[in-house]
Amino acid sequence: MNYHDLDEFKSAIDLLERFFTDFAAREDEVLTLGMRRVAKWESYKQVTQLLKDFETKVHEFEVFLRPIDKLLFERVRTLTTESKLVESITGIEVSLRIDAQRQKLSLRSELINILLFQLPYISNSIRKRKLFSEEVIPIQKLIVALGRLNHLVSISKDTYIKQWSRDSDVFKPANLDNEKIITLIEAAIKEIESISPLSKDDKRQLIEYLYKAKSEFSENSPSWSKIVGALVIAAAITSGIADAPGAFKNIDTAIQYIIGTSIEKHIPKQVPLLMLKNPEPEIEEIETTEVLRV
Repeated sequence: MNYHDLDEFKSAIDLLERFFTDFAAREDEVLTLGMRRVAKWESYKQVTQLLKDFETKVHEFEVFLRPIDKLLFERVRTLTTESKLVESITGIEVSLRIDAQRQKLSLRSELINILLFQLPYISNSIRKRKLFSEEVIPIQKLIVALGRLNHLVSISKDTYIKQWSRDSDVFKPANLDNEKIITLIEAAIKEIESISPLSKDDKRQLIEYLYKAKSEFSENSPSWSKIVGALVIAAAITSGIADAPGAFKNIDTAIQYIIGTSIEKHIPKQVPLLMLKNPEPEIEEIETTEVLRV
């Protein structure tokens, strides 16, 4: 999982919350007619694959988060462990899949079940039945846990961006041609807009990062960390798109232009250990070699 996958993960959690809220609201229907009825719900059809992939997605999110913010990672791990969120959703997915394959009740049996559910004593007995096994947490707690996980995903997005947006006293490039960088960004945007296999949402998100970088040049003191941060994210995304070599090249060129200049400007002066007859040429040669190596 990468930064640009977090919005998709949040959307998946939103759909799961919606499904389980629907499930809780229609619990009487499920108890009366069986869980095979759930297979007909629109909310279930939207999350069928998400339920299967949930454990993998949570693992990928934790792997992404661990090097970024250890404390935030531990909050996510504590939430998923104490709430048994992954185990519960995995168990529910299996139960739903099994029940969906069971033979459908006849019309007569369904009518009998509905009538029985209206009788007070039998109705109370049915409501005491458990939909799932003991290791599965109640639906209400599951919905709360999903909401908390969604909130932590949002925090992780902000944390990731803040790491790139912190200005450094050292990283302040000078003598850069801003127009050159803007031209490269605009060329990348044009390339992305012409990529047909990319969805509208993906294009919008990718172009948004590039516009964030471009808009910084309208400030009196552009934040170079924000510019490079946005460009690095855009480069990471475009590098994985086979149809975007031109966009990646333009973004990468812009990054190299900015970073290359700043590194060259801040390379420390090398001091020879021995007093040579002509020390100046030796210093100049060392500096040049170091710059080329960078």
